[in-house]
Amino acid sequence: MGKAKTLLVLFVILMFLVGLQSLWAGGQGGEAPAQVYNIRIGHANMAADNSALHVTAMVFKDLIEDYSDGRIQAEIYPNAQLGSDSEMADLVVSGALDCFVTSLNLVTQYTPRLDALMLPFMFEDNSNFRKAREKMWNEFNEYTIKRANMRLITMWDSGYRHVMSRKPVYELADLKKLKFRVPPSTIMVEMVKTWGISPTPVEWSELFNAMQLGVVDAFECDDSVLLSARMNEVVKYITNDDHILQVSVLVMSEDTYKKLPEDLKKAVDRASKDSMPQVDSRSAAILQEAVDVSKKEHGVQFLGRPKDYDQWAEKARTSWPVMYEKIGEGDAKAGKAFIDKVFAAAGM
Repeated sequence: MGKAKTLLVLFVILMFLVGLQSLWAGGQGGEAPAQVYNIRIGHANMAADNSALHVTAMVFKDLIEDYSDGRIQAEIYPNAQLGSDSEMADLVVSGALDCFVTSLNLVTQYTPRLDALMLPFMFEDNSNFRKAREKMWNEFNEYTIKRANMRLITMWDSGYRHVMSRKPVYELADLKKLKFRVPPSTIMVEMVKTWGISPTPVEWSELFNAMQLGVVDAFECDDSVLLSARMNEVVKYITNDDHILQVSVLVMSEDTYKKLPEDLKKAVDRASKDSMPQVDSRSAAILQEAVDVSKKEHGVQFLGRPKDYDQWAEKARTSWPVMYEKIGEGDAKAGKAFIDKVFAAAGM
């Protein structure tokens, strides 16, 4: 091969390599490929279609990946793989975890004003809650960002919380005989104190075994956990005192949100707005399935309202003034004023 041909071959090879480098750099225009942002979403329930927490995580994952054209990729970690509820909440606040799906009471330890949505025997119907959510969403979100470095993505209701037990509870006197677990929520602890009960502390991730072994005899939650956390295997009776509307949330660390470029922040905002009606529409079906399966396949007995229901409600409502100062973050008058504002937004 002559010198000229050799130089020609080397030139062709060089141009080929330059072309490959151009493709690696982002195509014909030489632009770098769009950065992909990977986010982790944690929750403590099973990865199942009948788990409201997991369904919510899936809805947000699908929407955010779609609206970002794949530039945001979400991975879901169920079954408390990333830690207990309390640990995951801390991780989101610190920015070490991107997203977390949980009950609102796990968030109000950082955002006490939102305890106004969880006062016992407050919302007459879930439609009242949804009106308040719609009218006050921006206020709730701005407060949560400022107070806890968390951004509200989705907030929804899934029925009322009531007593779930291994022994029948027909009245308060029956409940007082049991070892009763409530979450680490000030309002729930104050509520059961008005009933003359000292709650037994147990982490949610440990509650199934605690019920199975008799460490506790009863706890309170909404019906969805009968399937999502297999609680219908350890619960025999449900007393429908319906003390608090179950409100749950998906939150994103504000640190994660701030790292995103402006167009992807808009994708998150859009996914947030569009996720709520989807989650709302699916929560009722999840609750009904949980009740039906628990009755038919596990023999769980639903006892209806306790005989002394009025006493449950009257006593529990005496905890409201105790919460005014907490909700007002040291100012009881401000706390009551905020609660009144929620009532007005709820149309009550």
